[in-house]
Amino acid sequence: MNIQTVQIISKNICYGPEPKATDEVEQHLTISASGRVWFSARNYEQYLAGKGFCRRKQVNIGPWKAGFLLQLVGAMGEKPRVTDCGTYDVTLYDQSGGKKKTISGSLIDEAEVPLYGSKTSLTRLIRRYVPVYGLWVFNGSLSPDYEGKKAIHLFCKRWEELLSSGEQAENEFAYSLGEECEELGFQMDTANEFSKRYPGCFSIGNTEIDKKINAMDDVDLLGSAVFSQWRYLTHWAYMLTLNEKTVHWFLLVLDRMKELTRSK
Repeated sequence: MNIQTVQIISKNICYGPEPKATDEVEQHLTISASGRVWFSARNYEQYLAGKGFCRRKQVNIGPWKAGFLLQLVGAMGEKPRVTDCGTYDVTLYDQSGGKKKTISGSLIDEAEVPLYGSKTSLTRLIRRYVPVYGLWVFNGSLSPDYEGKKAIHLFCKRWEELLSSGEQAENEFAYSLGEECEELGFQMDTANEFSKRYPGCFSIGNTEIDKKINAMDDVDLLGSAVFSQWRYLTHWAYMLTLNEKTVHWFLLVLDRMKELTRSK
């Protein structure tokens, strides 16, 4: 399916007490393949009137992230609606603007979608990619770790400790690291985007990454580099023994990711 645009309308209105006039009850999120994103929200008064917005924002997340999100949204399936909670409606459009697919569900869904061999929460991934606080997407609950940054922080901490422990890490590295990357929603793009932005930094033993690591501020791009490096070493280079230079590369990237996801 050649998806060029996705529009998500989330309505957090359900049976029960009537919302206050200033309560946010509807969000619109549009993502284009070019990377442009439009967000708007209405409070209850504006929702009833059918006009006006309490929040609006436009951002650009770039085609690398946007294309990945469109691919995953296209893999979503229809979910049964629960009548006592909010709802979402997803519409996908092709290059000509024609409607390709419509998906609906209830606003209590993490929207887990297949990613390589595992599943990942599309709700969390969109919230990480799109810098708008309080996005419902497919789930109106805003948990303390609603965008999954704490989960990434704990992932980095665990693997730093494992990789620093010596030989006992090799078996887990070979079989577990990639699966955990899938669950966190990291792309495995053979490091194309990472290498394009930071030439030489994907090569183990190249000191370029030591010079540039502190300027890298996109945790999902770094996560994709970790996932792609793991895939290269275990599936193409058949390198199941972790040498000093390999461990140094992973520790450097994981430590930067841990710093970027530290609670403030």
